[in-house]
Amino acid sequence: MSSTVQVIEVEFGTERFKAVLNLADAVLDQRRHIVSAIETASEDRVLGAFDGDRCLGFLRFYVRVVGSEEGRPPVIHNGSPLTEGFVEAFGVDPAARRRGIGSALQRKAQQLCRALGCYQIRSRSPLSSTENYAMKLAAGYTLHPSHENDSYYFLKKL
Repeated sequence: MSSTVQVIEVEFGTERFKAVLNLADAVLDQRRHIVSAIETASEDRVLGAFDGDRCLGFLRFYVRVVGSEEGRPPVIHNGSPLTEGFVEAFGVDPAARRRGIGSALQRKAQQLCRALGCYQIRSRSPLSSTENYAMKLAAGYTLHPSHENDSYYFLKKL
């Protein structure tokens, strides 16, 4: 990754958030995943990879109790329910790929999830996202087929 590219947390409603939305909307068709309301989330974070004011990539994750989206009772460990960071949106501008930007976004998300006390980080990727698969497998994620559609879940214990 270029030394001028910075991965930062982006606050909703700011100019940088608008730059993330622009990339998510215009280039990668993921706007709905950036702005959707997640009722089971206790934390909701958006990260952006910026070269100056130009957004090159983004990652949105939220924190929830493992299994809450399926209505499962929480798994209690050391007196607290296990939580996870779930990656709702992730993308890198096609013109900026293969420069380590996606990996840097993933590392920052993992760092924040650990700081928030998450047990694991998880995401779902469609079958067409083979570049994403390679990055996640190289980073030590495990995978499990989704029963919802043609996709895989990627999980990593933090």
